Amino acid sequence: MPREAARPDTDGTERRPRHLIPNGKLAKRPDGACYHRPVTNVTPPPELHPALVLAAWDETPALRGLRLALPAPVAARHASPGQVVQARVPGGQAGYFALASAPGDLEAELLVKRGGRIADALIAHARPGASIELTPPIGSGFRLDEATGRDVLLFAAGSGITPIRALLRRLLAGGPLQRKVYLFYGQRDGGDFAYAKEHEGWRRAGVEILLVASRPGPGWTGATGHVQEAARRALPAERLSEAVAYVAGLPAMVAGVRETLAELGVPPERVHENR
Repeated sequence: MPREAARPDTDGTERRPRHLIPNGKLAKRPDGACYHRPVTNVTPPPELHPALVLAAWDETPALRGLRLALPAPVAARHASPGQVVQARVPGGQAGYFALASAPGDLEAELLVKRGGRIADALIAHARPGASIELTPPIGSGFRLDEATGRDVLLFAAGSGITPIRALLRRLLAGGPLQRKVYLFYGQRDGGDFAYAKEHEGWRRAGVEILLVASRPGPGWTGATGHVQEAARRALPAERLSEAVAYVAGLPAMVAGVRETLAELGVPPERVHENR
């Protein structure tokens, strides 16, 4: 097929064929002639800082934990649990990862799920002594102002435990809990639950933890199904109208939790996601 020829526009001036127009916009001068006006609102590259890998371990078969020396510019903008960073192998492509550490922690922690190209490259590179690159935290994270004096309901599924763990660390940093805190944490099977070594400490601090397996294997004796179903069975209805909830997981899980909590009397405006 022959290339598209220049053709007159409606006012008689010539319009360049689309395949000849470089990135930008076609504009007109006052005399009617067309010229190319480059687009200037290009997204700038992310602000990246080197972060030394202090430790790396298999938290579960699917999840790799990373502990990092916290670059000062990253620490300075870590204001709320639930914020995310972009992380990458130096010179590679960056991906988004929630911080598992809380504001004020001296080190940063990530939980990286195997199976994605960016995540697998990060896992392969991030050995103790190596460095990766991080942006300062992005987003507003979880709103904590409404948690003061209220029962707190935490919901996590899959790698959604990462920002919820950061939130728990922030809640527990203030000493003994003065209100009820519930954690409903869902994974496929019993071996998939992250931070298992911390669960007992959370319980001793007063957190009521319910682990829920959606596809349990032989030997699982805990709750089964989905976290919202477990919450419906376990939560005391008389206290829920004053509770606040924090949710992290895939969109279908978040929608299911919101629907269940609304039915149980938790006001929708007090159900928060990390943003």
